[in-house]
Amino acid sequence: LYRETAISGAFLGVGIAFFVLLLSTRRVIVSILATLSIFCVLISVIGSTTMLGWTLGTTESILICVLAGFSVDYVVHLAHAFVVSKSRDNADKIRDAFGDMGMSVFNGMATSVIASVPLFLCTLVFFVKFGTFLCLTIVFSWVFANLGFMSCLAQIGGCGQQKSSVSGGSETIVVGGDGKGCGGELAEAVVC
Repeated sequence: LYRETAISGAFLGVGIAFFVLLLSTRRVIVSILATLSIFCVLISVIGSTTMLGWTLGTTESILICVLAGFSVDYVVHLAHAFVVSKSRDNADKIRDAFGDMGMSVFNGMATSVIASVPLFLCTLVFFVKFGTFLCLTIVFSWVFANLGFMSCLAQIGGCGQQKSSVSGGSETIVVGGDGKGCGGELAEAVVC
């Protein structure tokens, strides 16, 4: 029962995170890469807690269910900063994203980790496990968002499809890119 609940809750959380990322970035590639980052956090936290000797019970099942919600924060901020960057080259978009959100994301990670430390000192097992879980999730989320997700964006890019204008009942969709950003040759299609 715990295993089924944890698995279904984790996949539901990752699925919701994908749709939130898709709505906030409007880029399928960026959303897929960000979701992959969240999935890596999920696997890393579950692996780490298993190495700590935790068995799957009520507490662990609940914590796994909320894991995607905790781990989406940093990746969505960096994804949004990447997407709204005015730069045309992926390297410049990465620099812009780190310049705009890098320090805020780091400070968010640092304060969350510091806030989890007092929970390690509690006598109730639930609070100790929650503090451990929170600290692991935050650290892995920051690492995968900054190193994994942004590295993938630097290599793959995140241009995909983007709306360029909507007028008179039709919209122009710009599709293209040269693999290095959203520049290069572009093809336009008018969609009614």
